[in-house]
Amino acid sequence: MSQSHHEEQREGIEWNRLSWNERVQVHWESAMYRQHADALRDGGHDLAEHIVRGVGPVGGQSLVHLQCHMGMETLAWSRLGAKATGLDFSQPAIDKAVGLRDELGLDTTFVCGNVYDARELIEGQFDVVFVSIGSLCWLPDVNRWAEIVASLLRPGGRLFLNDVHPMMDMLEDKPDDPKGFGLHYPYLGGERIVTEQDGTYADDTVGFKHTRNAEWSHPLGETVTAVIDAGMRITRLEESSRCVWPALKVMQRVGDERWEFPEPWRGKLPVEYTLTAELT
Repeated sequence: MSQSHHEEQREGIEWNRLSWNERVQVHWESAMYRQHADALRDGGHDLAEHIVRGVGPVGGQSLVHLQCHMGMETLAWSRLGAKATGLDFSQPAIDKAVGLRDELGLDTTFVCGNVYDARELIEGQFDVVFVSIGSLCWLPDVNRWAEIVASLLRPGGRLFLNDVHPMMDMLEDKPDDPKGFGLHYPYLGGERIVTEQDGTYADDTVGFKHTRNAEWSHPLGETVTAVIDAGMRITRLEESSRCVWPALKVMQRVGDERWEFPEPWRGKLPVEYTLTAELT
């Protein structure tokens, strides 16, 4: 008997949860995340400047960070004065977040659970819902996600979403191609994309047991419409040719915190986007 649509979604989310669980310790020990943690230990943070500027002042405001992984960005918002809460579906990741929070002496709240259950797991309404890079591709239903976001916001509260541009979800590394990359995945369709990945973006470690992942492509129009239909007013939508990590091997570092395609593609392909909205 074939799976129902909802069974397929649940199965994919469980694959992803197991995959993220297994990679937490490797991420914790990686240079990428050590840099984030050390910035916090040194009394600061290393949130990208364009992120801090885009979210705006958070002093005295309530902020919830959905899909927070090990909570280092969440802790950074606490450091900047927010009353911050982080939610992630990986218990090992939340355990790391809580441990670092206690080490730093911050009052950040962390909750383990599926983002679709956020309204049942987290009390109250927030001034800011923060969603950062590499989030929506793991979610099968962006309309339901937008409804959850709206339910978490107080009237006049704001969503800040900074994520990988869906065009990037179409591409993969192709060493034999002169460009070094090429089209592989669909932009439209909404079907589950199943991949086998023995590795992680944060480290060269391989040999993982849980290698199967499920992703879903959400075209920009789908996400924009979902936000509007959930009762939010879009205040900003920007596309950028730069990203906070090398999504493909051909990408080159630009400055301390951004990566982009080399020539002749530099400045010509969207790599990430930022969407902000207010609950009306």
